[in-house]
Amino acid sequence: MTALLPALLILCLVFGFLFLTRVGGAYRTALMRRWPAVLLAVAAIVALFRGALWPAVAMGSLAALAWMAWPRVEALLRPRPPLQPHDSPEDLAARTLLGVGPNATASDIRRAYRAKMAHAHPDRGGSHNEAARLTAARDRLLKKTR
Repeated sequence: MTALLPALLILCLVFGFLFLTRVGGAYRTALMRRWPAVLLAVAAIVALFRGALWPAVAMGSLAALAWMAWPRVEALLRPRPPLQPHDSPEDLAARTLLGVGPNATASDIRRAYRAKMAHAHPDRGGSHNEAARLTAARDRLLKKTR
């Protein structure tokens, strides 16, 4: 086991170096959003270095579980935007055009826009005016969600 320790340490250093230099900012940000999984994985590596195989396996398993479950937990913990009972008529028209409700998130608005634009785009047989109206509605609602 003592001969394995330097090899694992070198492997971790190489991984850390590659992570900092090769992983782009967007991927690094996505990785940092799942910080509990990263923290548990580091704890598993430390436990493995100390020779505690079963705690390392347990923490590694928890890291995998946290990697898959943390985005859902984070979404539940994130506060929802308050209802906006007094939308302007233009906002109401934009929501109606895209088919989204008053609590629609930015991803909901983008998803509805893509679905509607697939039929309304001029290259797909739609009209330029309809595509422009959809784009304006999307931009208006996305500005409100920020």
